[in-house]
Amino acid sequence: MQEVSSNSVVFRIYVPAVGEYVLDIFANLVSAEVYLSGRSMSFKSISKVKIVCRYLERCMIPLPECASGEWGPLKAFKLFGLIPLTHRDAVINTSGDTVIKFRMTHPLEIFMANLHKNDTVDKILSRNVKKYIIEDVVSFSVSFPIEGQYGLDIYTRKENTDHTRETTSAQRPLLAHCCKYLVNVRKR
Repeated sequence: MQEVSSNSVVFRIYVPAVGEYVLDIFANLVSAEVYLSGRSMSFKSISKVKIVCRYLERCMIPLPECASGEWGPLKAFKLFGLIPLTHRDAVINTSGDTVIKFRMTHPLEIFMANLHKNDTVDKILSRNVKKYIIEDVVSFSVSFPIEGQYGLDIYTRKENTDHTRETTSAQRPLLAHCCKYLVNVRKR
């Protein structure tokens, strides 16, 4: 699990079993414009780290199937100017429903969120996420049907500011991945 904050990158490693592993880290300096264009990007291996696990404290389950890339809200700020108001870290620990809020520094056209949990149909889970926009604050109200580990992907796109010509739905840019959270739910 990769999380970026300020000038640091933190990797949280969850190995499935005792053994030796290699973490191959790839990177590329990508501008927001290139990322949002949807063009393919190439990454280069910058570091390899050997990980030796001699024992496990507990059985680790795979992370939920979310979009690739970093976890946490920093990407939302860098690419879309969304300032996290409630959850600044990639991991959220909660005992029940959660509301995640961002302040928009400029208008965004649309938002979408997908909720993921291993061995659960995403389409059914995504009904548990509601989006609200009040003035410049966008809120995602998330309810969790059962305990466990969830992934929340948030997508958006910039508002079309070119009002000189009509755009069809085929001409509008696709939604871009904004950020994602890992949510651990333990109901009491």
